[in-house]
Amino acid sequence: MPETAFEPWNDPTAKPLIQFRNVSKRFGDFTAIDDLSIDIFEREFFALLGPSGCGKTTMMRMLAGFETPTSGMILLDGQDISPIPPNKRSVNMMFQSYALFPHLTVYENIAFGLRRSNMPKDQIDARVKQMLKLVQIEKFGARKPEQISGGQRQRVALARALAKAPKLLLLDEPLSALDKKLRQDTQFELMDIQEKTGTTFVVVTHDQEEAMTVASRVAVMDHGKLKQVDTPDRIYEAPNSTYVADFIGDVNIIEGHATVQGPTVAISWAEGQPPIIGTPSKPMSDGKVSFAIRPEKVAISADKPTDRNNVVRGKVLDIAYLGNLSTYHVALADGTVIKAQMANSRRRSSRPFTWEDEVWLSWTDTAGIVLES
Repeated sequence: MPETAFEPWNDPTAKPLIQFRNVSKRFGDFTAIDDLSIDIFEREFFALLGPSGCGKTTMMRMLAGFETPTSGMILLDGQDISPIPPNKRSVNMMFQSYALFPHLTVYENIAFGLRRSNMPKDQIDARVKQMLKLVQIEKFGARKPEQISGGQRQRVALARALAKAPKLLLLDEPLSALDKKLRQDTQFELMDIQEKTGTTFVVVTHDQEEAMTVASRVAVMDHGKLKQVDTPDRIYEAPNSTYVADFIGDVNIIEGHATVQGPTVAISWAEGQPPIIGTPSKPMSDGKVSFAIRPEKVAISADKPTDRNNVVRGKVLDIAYLGNLSTYHVALADGTVIKAQMANSRRRSSRPFTWEDEVWLSWTDTAGIVLES
């Protein structure tokens, strides 16, 4: 029997672990969180994503108990957690700085919270060893934090946060201190650990790639509001606004006026350019729209394609060589610059197009997203 997909948010009978109900948080005249409602389910790896100042850290601090909602309610397992102090919640937080005790060994750092909760000594030893094994640092138990690498310190902080088996683990920019290669490796390890423990993880990050890699669902935030909450593939392929399309990955956004033609729309957008034919995801009427298309969905060729409606001509303005692929910035006659991406299947010296080349760009009727402005 194939495993059923983990999608409790699509199950009307599933009970959320965390519920934000009309939560607002104000600091004086500044509204950090604005009437926000959201459900997060048990065993989710949930990412709060957005630029600095969007409210994601305030949401996390309210879950941890370091901030109290100005209005609204936060429920954990059906219980209002506002009156419960941070140390009495079944919630743990892993800080960006790791906040390890420098004078304690790795073993003692992990054992610290367990000793405070009066766990029997033999159980503490078994639990610490279990945590050291889980995060693969058994060899470093006797070392002090300054005697291990940044990546290993990150694992110690994770082990300490998981030691008391919280229902919910909050991770604040957990990988920001690591270099790119280590960060990518650790993303997969985090997912593995989350799956093994079954703990619900809520991660705050401004790194789109990180959120898209680790999360079961992503909440894209802006100015204290949720712009879209969805699975990573839906956020990327079917953004609900130009803000989300623009925030996640690379995208071309063209403003224009749509005329409905059955299942498609014709978008007039620039003097002397043919209308763009797009396929909206829902019924719409004539009017102002934004057309968003990812560079990898734009084909670039030397000859004019004859099998597509959407074909424009331009000149290569710039080339960003990214190893496995190249991004071509192509300027059209009206000044619009469109990015197209091509995989580098051959060596760099034999790249098909170079600066100033005249090229054709094309895409299918369903390649882009039509968004009402």
